[in-house]
Amino acid sequence: MKCPFCGNEMKEGTLHSGGRYVQWKGVDAEGRKEEYLLAKSYMGGAKMEGHLCVECRKVILDIEQFLSLIHI
Repeated sequence: MKCPFCGNEMKEGTLHSGGRYVQWKGVDAEGRKEEYLLAKSYMGGAKMEGHLCVECRKVILDIEQFLSLIHI
């Protein structure tokens, strides 16, 4: 896969978490905090497949489905 930022070839692999979850935390258009649960593992060490560009240090992750969305 070519990096959409710099055009160099990306490395395929997996991102591993140190815990049971991989979460994305941000703020919605109304200023509310929100969290997306992207991956989980009941045995620990959740992981996601994706691509890494070592040149521009970007990661593109494949998300199968959002497991949940929480507004805080």
